[in-house]
Amino acid sequence: MKETSQRVNYLYDLQDAGYDADIIRVFSQKQGHRPIIDINPKNSRVLKAKVELLKHERESFKQINQHLNLDKEHYNQRSMVERVNKYLKDDFGCDKIYYKGSNKVASVLAFGILSICIHQSLKLIT
Repeated sequence: MKETSQRVNYLYDLQDAGYDADIIRVFSQKQGHRPIIDINPKNSRVLKAKVELLKHERESFKQINQHLNLDKEHYNQRSMVERVNKYLKDDFGCDKIYYKGSNKVASVLAFGILSICIHQSLKLIT
């Protein structure tokens, strides 16, 4: 601050939490500047208490989130099934099947799934 003040006339000292100390604030004010310094939670009892509370809340959230992750996995599996159904219907001709009989319909769907597997394998190669 001292060296910069000799070269440039400025009004504010903008610093991060690493410079949160009373001695730096006082020196800045003696130079005729206004110190704007982030508060370091390590130097503040109130902020330390808030940080501890946030840590406790985070731990509680992690426990809740573990249950939510299971739901997310189920959702992702379901969305994969929906994507395969979309490919079958829109891209591989299984949206309109005019055959009667389960064997014929199953063979068309099996051919569609085989086509999807080949298509996805080609995507992996390229």
